[in-house]
Amino acid sequence: MYSSIESDEILIKRVKNGDCEAFNPLVERYKLALYKLMYRMVYNRDDAEDLVEEAFIKAYRSISRFEIGRPFYAWLSRLAVNNAINFLRKKKRGHLEPLEWSEHRLVAEKQNPVAMTREKMLKERINKAMAQLPQEYRTILVLRVNDELSYEEISEVLKIPKGTVMSRLARARQRLKEIFKEMEVHKHEM
Repeated sequence: MYSSIESDEILIKRVKNGDCEAFNPLVERYKLALYKLMYRMVYNRDDAEDLVEEAFIKAYRSISRFEIGRPFYAWLSRLAVNNAINFLRKKKRGHLEPLEWSEHRLVAEKQNPVAMTREKMLKERINKAMAQLPQEYRTILVLRVNDELSYEEISEVLKIPKGTVMSRLARARQRLKEIFKEMEVHKHEM
């Protein structure tokens, strides 16, 4: 049994030395964050779960190539994002499920149906806008805003220069603003 306080580095060294059980704490540590990332890319629970599983399998199989001292989550995210991009290229756009957050709400919000309705409507609006973004923009926004990765970490995950990350992020934000404006116009036309 492994302690949850053991560092990624220690666990990875053990896996590299043949202790396959040492990989389990890494899965437990990162599966929720990776699931959220995958869901925000594919907007489908089952597909997101499959992509998370594939990412962990791929990470385990290629752990020998992982450089000790580098951030494991960034490396794992890069594997998952690449899988998701390939998956989305193969799959035709289908029905988008509304995102339901797994985090617990405050008790006060649960007792306030107006606040809950507003929050749900806002999340649905954000999801619809995000779904309209080109994949490269959506990926950058998810990594920066939701996963709170630095420009350098995003650069490492996507294997693109930091300047490209910054310019795509700026274009993604601008396009998102435009989409929100378009949504407002269409809302008033109804």
